[in-house]
Amino acid sequence: MERGSYREMNMIEVLRNPEWKSIAIKVLALQVLLSFMMFLYMQHQVDSINTTIVNQNSALIGHLLMKDPQLENEVIHFVTQGAQTDEIAEGQRILAQYGYQADMPIEEQPALSGRALPLKTATQVLLFLIPLMVLLLWEYRTFFMKIRTISHAAEQVVEQQFDEKLPETEDGDFGALGRSFNAMAGRLTNSLELLRQEKTFLRNLLSDISHQLKTPLASLIVFNENLLNDPGMKEEMRMTFLERSRQQLDRMEWLIISLLKLARVEAGAIGFRKERIELREMVESIVYSLRTVADQKRQNITILGSENAFVQADEEWLKEAVMNLIKNALEHTPPEGEVRIHLEENALFDTIIIQDNGEGMHPDDIPHIFKRFYKGKNHNKPNSIGIGLALTKSIIEEQNGIITVESVPQEGTTFRISFFKKEWT
Repeated sequence: MERGSYREMNMIEVLRNPEWKSIAIKVLALQVLLSFMMFLYMQHQVDSINTTIVNQNSALIGHLLMKDPQLENEVIHFVTQGAQTDEIAEGQRILAQYGYQADMPIEEQPALSGRALPLKTATQVLLFLIPLMVLLLWEYRTFFMKIRTISHAAEQVVEQQFDEKLPETEDGDFGALGRSFNAMAGRLTNSLELLRQEKTFLRNLLSDISHQLKTPLASLIVFNENLLNDPGMKEEMRMTFLERSRQQLDRMEWLIISLLKLARVEAGAIGFRKERIELREMVESIVYSLRTVADQKRQNITILGSENAFVQADEEWLKEAVMNLIKNALEHTPPEGEVRIHLEENALFDTIIIQDNGEGMHPDDIPHIFKRFYKGKNHNKPNSIGIGLALTKSIIEEQNGIITVESVPQEGTTFRISFFKKEWT
């Protein structure tokens, strides 16, 4: 953009400001009023001078004609029609002998004596400037009041007080500044709230980790003390303690890894990739890896639905989320039960539905099952920690997905994962 065009745009923006409009309109109105008053004053002065000149000419003509009436036709045209150049020059020569000439002081001019026109005119101009200055001071008082309001609001923000809002409905720069200031205050409020939430999250996470680690640590301490304090322990008993220690260590390892994953996801520390994922291919891979677990209970896993459904997400993390749900379904499905996986697509969504015919959930548990370490009313699996569903929900929602659950006691549970198609194009 050329400099001239930029200046024109700046000028237009200035003219749109209500403060400028207010000052311009009032100054213009005052200037018109003062100009009219100045016109009346100068008109009065000119009329007064004209009267004095007429009187002076009348006195001169009257005096001459009283002395010699015959000169009337010769001198009257000097007043009514004007004199010739040579006559004017001759008159100036004669009057100069008496000190009456063009460059004499105004105070010595009989027609202007006592009027002091330059001084009076300057005084009038100065007097006319007084109301103009009062008007400008009044307008700038309003202007600076707005600045003080903004300054006070800024001080409140520094003190982390965000209740004071600036007017947003005004036109011009102050209105734009108010909208920008309020938006900034809103973002700061959100940032502080996020910081508070992160602190709460970290505090709760540390509390959860310490609580969950107490039990396996206590067991490990007991097993270790028994091994140390009983040198003659039978080999069979020793192997039992070692096996139990290994189980507790495996549990602690899984717990720590899962908690760290959950912490990274919920803290937004993971940069999820956008990959095209063929849902059937991904689900078949997961089912293949879980086939051994299903075969132990003679459970059947069926994949139904669309062959072409796909999503754009991070395959590694989405795979972990879906695997958690299928493992959860197998865990809560009785022997020889069935887990069905439906792949659906429509104009809005691509969806993965994981349905089992297991024990179901109590209605009071459904609102809480995605909370960390939550165990339901009918929970009967002592080794379950209750972190898998929380991790799954975080993974799905951090990638703009939606996860829901429906369950009927003794009939089964259905989890539904959906992604908007518009997120992928």
